[in-house]
Parts: sequence; structure tokens; C-alpha cells
Amino acid sequence: MKDRNHYIQNRLLKNFATKADNGKYKICLIDLLNFNAGFYNTDRAFYQKNLYDLSTDINTKELETKFAKVIECPMTCILGKIQNNISDTITFTRTELETIRKYFLLQLYRTPKNRLGYIKPRKHSFELSQFNIESNESKEDFWKREMLTILDNDWKSLLQTDMVGIKKNALEINQCFTMIVKTNEEFCINDLGYVAERIPMKIAPDREQEYIKLSKTMGQKLYGKDNFDEAARKEIANKTSYIDNYKLFPISSDYAILLVSPLWKLYFLKPETFIKTTQLYSPILMKYISLPINTYINADKIKTDIDVEKNMSQDDTYTFTIHTINEQETIYLNHLLINEAFCYIGLKTPSKFLKTIREYTMLKQRGMKNMHHDLNGYVELLTQLK
Repeated sequence: MKDRNHYIQNRLLKNFATKADNGKYKICLIDLLNFNAGFYNTDRAFYQKNLYDLSTDINTKELETKFAKVIECPMTCILGKIQNNISDTITFTRTELETIRKYFLLQLYRTPKNRLGYIKPRKHSFELSQFNIESNESKEDFWKREMLTILDNDWKSLLQTDMVGIKKNALEINQCFTMIVKTNEEFCINDLGYVAERIPMKIAPDREQEYIKLSKTMGQKLYGKDNFDEAARKEIANKTSYIDNYKLFPISSDYAILLVSPLWKLYFLKPETFIKTTQLYSPILMKYISLPINTYINADKIKTDIDVEKNMSQDDTYTFTIHTINEQETIYLNHLLINEAFCYIGLKTPSKFLKTIREYTMLKQRGMKNMHHDLNGYVELLTQLK
């Protein structure tokens, strides 16, 4: 068993790489911590030694083994299906869509940055681990137990689990709708494997108590816990409330999948009413938003939304439009990915990424808020690569 545990799947990394003469796939890796850039074999990128080892004498590699067998293997087939698609639409079964959701749920968990959030949580954070961690269990072991739980259960079970953190994240993903975008330029990938387009939200003083009360009620209803009002109070005190328009998961240098907030479904269905009551904005969604076309096996039994859940089949299908975005929109999404990178950025063709870095640097120099990285000098580094 290899000791190199990839927190970005090696097969997915090959979609951001070039095949060398020796048959190896080479990805260009930008090191944000050590001011470095170079080509690496994908099996030596985005990994950490023994990251998923369990503190047990029985099977220390169980988590790594299950990642490969349970989720990465079926997702590899889906990645191939997308890459080989030549139409401007693509159809997934319910089973395939649940695999995609589960894969992305695990991606939220499996990175070194997320691990750090468990063992060194931010000050004043509301830790969901408090509800399920055992008295003699370390936070790192609990992090690994959550991932094992996700791997060991089907999607429906994850939506009903008593593991509060898992259920919360799974429900949020399940409520989202999926979109697919394509570019004729190139996407990069960061060491989280995703990024959110996030809008800070200010809760008006006269609505604070209503928000706190709603949070408590939802915590009781969804998770059977009484102290979710504490999370709301911390959000208000620390001004950390937000809405994620979508989470973007690049799956190759030319394709990305978006999990879009259900708020944007309301915008799509009732735009006039919705715009008047919200301050949502997204340059990508306002131009390309689309919902999948569903085909239900038991369509004759479905009259209302409630009937869908009662009569769902794993062979139900969902057809998605593939939206081709332009160069500037690609740069915008790459800027989001760069900005939330922890240590590394991976890309296929350095020469195609120079404009992205130049514009990121220009925005930072002009005082754009929340630009997290200093990319001065990286254009010169990438230019030297061959």
C-alpha cells in the first residue's frame, strides 16, 4: 500500500496534466509558500504521507483503501464520461448524480486544510464535532471517522445520519442543483479541490433575534440539537454570516461542476419577485443559470414534489446543459480558486495562465479586498518553465 495519500484524486489530477514521453502525467505546480513552480508527476502532487492512516493496529490503511474502491473508482467512470462527451448536454442517472454529490462531500473533508480546522479550530467557531465526538477520541480521529462514515453509507442514509456535521453538509449539497461549465481556455485546481463564490451577508439589527430563533428551531428540527442559536449569536457577533452562491469543483482543465444554492433556483423560476427582495449577485449565474431536465421512471405516479421522493428510482435521469464560458469568465473563476488555495495551485499549460496571474496581481495592487496571495514574480517563474 502506498504511503502517499492524495487529497486530490490522482486520476482527476491527470485531467490537469500533460502526458510525457515516459508515459507519466506531468502537472505544473505553483508553490505559494516557497515561491516556486515546476512540473511534477501527478502521483507526487497534492498528497501527504499517511494522511489517512487510522490509529488502529488492525487496518491502518482502511480509509485510504475505501477512498479508492468506494468513491474514486466510480467517479473515474463519470470523469471519463464528461471528458468524452461531444454534445452541449450530458445526462446522468440518479445513481451517477449521487456519486458526484458524495465525491464532492468527501472533497470538503479530505484536505489538509480541513484537517487543520478540526485540530486547530478558529477562535469563536461553532464546532459541529461537539455533538458526536467520543470522550476518548482525538479530533483528528473523529475527522477520519466522519470520512469513513460517509464512505460506508449510501446518499439517502447520509441525509438521515445522526452525525450532525455530515448531515448538515450532505443536506446542503442535496438542496443544491448542479451546473456544468466548459472553457476553451484552462481551469486551474487548488489544494482544496473546490472554491465557493461567497457573498457576505449583514443581518439587520432588528432581524437578529428572529435569525437566532430560526437557527435554534432549525437545529432542533434537523439535528435534534438545542444550541444552534449559539452558532447564530457567534455569526452576528463576529460578522461572519454569508451565502455561498455556488461551490465550484474543477474536474479538468476544461470542465468544472457547480453546486448552486437553491436560492438561485428561486431566482431562475421567479426572477422579478426575487430580485426585489435580495441582494444576490453572481456574474456567472446571472448569465448562464439553467436547471436540469428530469426524466422519472415512475412519472405516471408523480403529481407533486412530495411524490418525487416516494417514487424515485436510481434509473431516473437528469440532463444538463453544458455552458461554454469566455476567457474573462474563466479568469474570474481561476481567481476564486487561486484566492482560496492553501499552499498549492495546479495547472496544465503555464503560458496560458500568465494573463490570469497578471490580472490577479493588478487587482491586488489596486487595493481589491480579500486578495489573499502575493503572486509577484510568478509570471517570470512560469515563463522559465519548458
